[in-house]
Amino acid sequence: MVFTTLLATVHCARAQDEPFPIELRVGEPFNVCTSGQIVCPASAPICDDPKVAAPVDLPGGLGFQGIGPGTTLCSAASAVGPRRVFRITVR
Repeated sequence: MVFTTLLATVHCARAQDEPFPIELRVGEPFNVCTSGQIVCPASAPICDDPKVAAPVDLPGGLGFQGIGPGTTLCSAASAVGPRRVFRITVR
């Protein structure tokens, strides 16, 4: 059990090395909770540029939606471990 917890902690820490890349079209949502990139329920979403992407509530949980062309960083707090950062590019 200790090994499993340590492995999960290392995996979460390693996942923070680089933002997870996401490409969307304007109006397209990305479901954070069903992506497998974060332990849900996720909370406290933040996007650096809300003109590019914004947090949205989706049937499967938290998501981000493409608002306008560009690239921004968004993040969400995980139910376990650190915040997960996403680099969202909207075309």
